[in-house]
Amino acid sequence: MNSIAGRLGAMGLAGAVVTGFAAPPTLATDPATSAAPVNRVRPAALAGSWYPGEPALARVEVYRMLRAASTAPSLKTKVVALVTPHAGWQFSGAAAATAFHLLHPGDFRRVVVVAPSHHGTFDGFSLDDASAYATPLGDVPLCADAGPLLLDGSLVRLVPGVADNEHSIEIELPFLQSSLGSFCLVPILAGRTQPASERALASRLAKLDDGGTLFVFSSDFTHYGPRYDYTPFGAEAKAVRERIRELDQRAIGLLTRLDAAGFHAYLDETHNTICGRAGLGVLLELLPRIAKGAKPSLLDYYASADIPGFKDDNSVSYVALAYSRSEPASGKALSAPPSYATVAVDAPPLSARAGEKLVRLARATLRTQLAGAPDLDAALAALPAGNEFERLQGVFVTLNRTDPEEIKTEGKLRGCIGQVLPAYPLFVAVVDAAVEAAIHDTRFEPVTASELGRIEVEVTLLSPPKPIGSWQEIKLGTHGIVLEKDGRRALFLPQVPGEQGWSVEQTLTALSRKAGLPADAWREGSRFSVFTGQVFKE
Repeated sequence: MNSIAGRLGAMGLAGAVVTGFAAPPTLATDPATSAAPVNRVRPAALAGSWYPGEPALARVEVYRMLRAASTAPSLKTKVVALVTPHAGWQFSGAAAATAFHLLHPGDFRRVVVVAPSHHGTFDGFSLDDASAYATPLGDVPLCADAGPLLLDGSLVRLVPGVADNEHSIEIELPFLQSSLGSFCLVPILAGRTQPASERALASRLAKLDDGGTLFVFSSDFTHYGPRYDYTPFGAEAKAVRERIRELDQRAIGLLTRLDAAGFHAYLDETHNTICGRAGLGVLLELLPRIAKGAKPSLLDYYASADIPGFKDDNSVSYVALAYSRSEPASGKALSAPPSYATVAVDAPPLSARAGEKLVRLARATLRTQLAGAPDLDAALAALPAGNEFERLQGVFVTLNRTDPEEIKTEGKLRGCIGQVLPAYPLFVAVVDAAVEAAIHDTRFEPVTASELGRIEVEVTLLSPPKPIGSWQEIKLGTHGIVLEKDGRRALFLPQVPGEQGWSVEQTLTALSRKAGLPADAWREGSRFSVFTGQVFKE
């Protein structure tokens, strides 16, 4: 999707289209063995479906999740290994963030990610001969020095094509990019394994442990329900949730005790559908080799069935664990991920200084999205913590031309989209609206980087819309207007009539046409809501 994953209800002037997360492709049979081209960059296969595909939206969503995770436990020393989930960000992102927020720029120069293959069956483990993995945040180079230490053509080999559509590594990379900055990647996919092969890989990975290497083990936990052909508890929903929790807690206990034999016995007994079981087996064999006495911390645990509003007969569990070489801070598992509220509330006016920061944030978003500049990261870092920028409030971003000749021939407006009822915090909403106004307002061609010097950015904060009984209650210059009739809807911000020099009747005629209705449709049978706006400009 082009807008931020998990939007619950947004209305733009152009009418934003929202889609759901794509289901993973079905499992393939053994792939071919011919070598893939070298010096290729693996494209981001899941960007735009499992997580935002637009660079600015991906950046702000990672930032939001890491910022929310800052209240999770922190460790006293640098971690050596992490266990992180790999579903779409709307499901597992909150748990993953509690692990990745422990990382800081420069902590590690190399990251090894061991993850399950969902799209190919093969024995042992597979590396990738790509030169880099692309994400919306940029390319992650693969570590050229790791292959000779790991590849043997048997236990670890190249399985061409198996990583092309795989999500279990890709979904972690934007978190790593945001947290670590520069690093190289060793992507390892696990196929069919035995405890002996897991021990063998652990022995080879131990050779990479140099103090600058992080080991990440990507796995979701219990996959319960008919979709996963795993329903050992029957169909009584309340009992099922508790049984799933008990099943997950047993696995977590074995992982925190570093009990490799017990973990394999548990899998044999329960047949639990932990997709990253092979990687977790490697973890349990690796840690005694590189960090004897490693201290575990359970950072987060919940299941998709715990997420507010989630309704499904199936459930997947998400776990975040960290291992450090010395005593960690005490951990506390959360029972459910943070969720966006869906109803805006009346908020006090924003200060002029705060409004200026939001305008700068919108400008930085355009620079990052259209020109690839690093401005958005700096603008986000400049936002102080607190409710002022995290409150729920409707917001629109308007882009206006400033060149007199262009205004004369094309008009002043260059794009305008936003949300009346937001689904996420104000700073996220501004970034989303800026991207949408620039490249998804269907009334215009997408804005290009070369235009940025000839465009003025305007941010309008909205009060919650309130229904009125008649159009005659509208106060031009004070009220923004929403018109609804026959399933169609259109909106004007409060400043629009004044900028155009319209009367109320002229405004409503234009609004009717904008909604795709006859010019006089506003006179009978239309419903109106009004709101106020606080405008900040460059």
